[in-house]
Amino acid sequence: MTDHRDEASRRAFLAGALGLTATAELWPGALARAMETPAAHRTGTIRDVEHVVIFMQENRSFDHYFGTLSGVRGFADRRPWTLPNGDPVWRQPDGKGGVVTPFRFDAEGTNFPVMKSLHHDWATGHAAWNAGRYDNWVPAKGPLTMGYLARPDIPYHFALADAFTVCDAYFSSLQGPTCPNRLYLMTGCVDHHGKGGGPVIANIDITQKPDGVVFGPEWRTYAERLQDAGVSWRLYRQGADLASDDDSDGGMNTLMAFERFHTARPGDPLYQAGVEPRRLEQLKADVENDRLAQVSWITPPRVFCEHPNWPPAYGVEYLARILDALTSNPDVWSKTVFLVMYDENDGFFDHVVPPVPPFSRAEGRSTVATDDERHPATGQPYGLGMRVPMLVISPWSRGGWVCSEVFDHTSVIRFLEARFGVHEPNISAWRRTVCGDLTSAFDFKTPNGEPPRRLATISADLALPNQAAFNAYKAVVGKRPKPVVPASPPQPVAEPGQRPWRPLPYDLAVDLKSEEEGVVLTFRNAGKAGASFYVNDRLAPETPPRRFTVGAGRSLSDRWKAIDGRYALVVHGPASFYRAFEGGDDDGLEVRLRTSADGGVRLDLRNRTAHRLDLAVHDHYAPKSRSISMGPGARLARLFDLRQSARWYDLTINTAGLSYRLAGHVESGEGSLSDPAAAR
Repeated sequence: MTDHRDEASRRAFLAGALGLTATAELWPGALARAMETPAAHRTGTIRDVEHVVIFMQENRSFDHYFGTLSGVRGFADRRPWTLPNGDPVWRQPDGKGGVVTPFRFDAEGTNFPVMKSLHHDWATGHAAWNAGRYDNWVPAKGPLTMGYLARPDIPYHFALADAFTVCDAYFSSLQGPTCPNRLYLMTGCVDHHGKGGGPVIANIDITQKPDGVVFGPEWRTYAERLQDAGVSWRLYRQGADLASDDDSDGGMNTLMAFERFHTARPGDPLYQAGVEPRRLEQLKADVENDRLAQVSWITPPRVFCEHPNWPPAYGVEYLARILDALTSNPDVWSKTVFLVMYDENDGFFDHVVPPVPPFSRAEGRSTVATDDERHPATGQPYGLGMRVPMLVISPWSRGGWVCSEVFDHTSVIRFLEARFGVHEPNISAWRRTVCGDLTSAFDFKTPNGEPPRRLATISADLALPNQAAFNAYKAVVGKRPKPVVPASPPQPVAEPGQRPWRPLPYDLAVDLKSEEEGVVLTFRNAGKAGASFYVNDRLAPETPPRRFTVGAGRSLSDRWKAIDGRYALVVHGPASFYRAFEGGDDDGLEVRLRTSADGGVRLDLRNRTAHRLDLAVHDHYAPKSRSISMGPGARLARLFDLRQSARWYDLTINTAGLSYRLAGHVESGEGSLSDPAAAR
């Protein structure tokens, strides 16, 4: 790669390599053009999208990047997971009798920008998850797993989130490393049952070698399905030198692991679209000349991929130039969706336990088949993996929204299915049930209603740094002290404020009924999308939580035995859905919560005992509690107006020996706001 910068520009870039001094108020600029260009609006549907551009970066978890962002499910989560020892998920045991809590990396005083990667393989991913207990992060990944960044460290990422739409329930596809996760993006699977060279659960299974040796998958890719269907596609890769960090695809072009691509030569359509190097200059030329394919993938060189060892700011340089290229022709941009996601979390902590299917009655229940999600040799689940950042950048997703529907990398393929009608049979039934197709992150019907806000962008007037520039930077920064865990780090604080909330397809309920020797939970799904739940038995902490998958329009039930006449069950579902039931097997109070037609909730209570019950019902969004007295056999209903809380509810019901908490968000099909109680 030729470096056209003078020495002053080189020094300026190196000084701002964390993304701090490189930001500027530049109008016009790529971010300004992206925000200000109206969306094409011919049909008011996904059919208005003519181009989808997919850019997958490397190895960052959601909390690691966006835990402090306002209005998302980050460090302000009011109902986090509870560990077996009773601590909140933030207090991770270190395996030596202590705990490690989240701490902000010192990005200026340490060598964090060039810090080496943490453990992120199949074994340590499953060890951290620990069958859903989620209490083994530090022993599995090391204490630096708990480190995170904030807006001053990655201002461009935050600016993109504030300008467009961030997905805070986007999970990696597999509890493991890069290549398997990229296979989910490009093919929808890792060959679950080993019929085509898989299952691929490690990078070495498909690693490209500089000497040309390659081995790995044999099944069909989604790019080939697009080609067969006559949908144009293209992959942009900076170069073909696998030994280079700045003139290659970084080994991240997983198409090259397939023999059909690896052996393709000039003149072969697969070579022309997926093998031949195409740099960012070619991307910009294609946009300017209205030659952008219907589907494009971009793989960065290693130095720009944001994988630990390479600074996030180098990724920003590449990302900013992609956006500059895509917005260079406003007519093309008005019809383009740009998706930016990360393949996996590296070893960085994320506090939301990922959805995982059950495989036996002891593990839970499912209304959909789960066999395709279980490794045939180890019996372990493939995924989902941990949460990763996902930004939806397009004229239909402007405005700083958050979308909390559950997605994974196969959701990208499903978005392409929704737009171009090309089905991918490799995606399992369970993933199609639990993970959405990304369409909820967009407003195709009324995309041009509100003027965009003006936000700082990054300068794109410097040439991309090359390997020599990185080596010079690393020689300086690498001499700084290594990051260490502070002795008493302050509790992480999310930025204040709410964020516009995209409407979601969920309408969920969980009801409890007491029986002679325990309780029954019934999961009901009246929504348009499937849902995954965890149930934590707080009285049996040594037992892994049970996992449940309930398809749209379905329901299922399961039983728990009382322990010494008591029960304490906590239910976590998508989009901050939460239920906590604590009581005895002789309670006699029946509680049901349902959504009402006006966007509120209706609390139905029934006293099944032969004596009076005195209840205290507390609405956490209202200043007062309600006292309710119910005679034997009495039934009553109470309505809660949620207009002042943006349709969020959080109710606690207490009576002698019993305490229930019911919380979540009511979906009405309209946009809303993120949790106001988390905005303070």
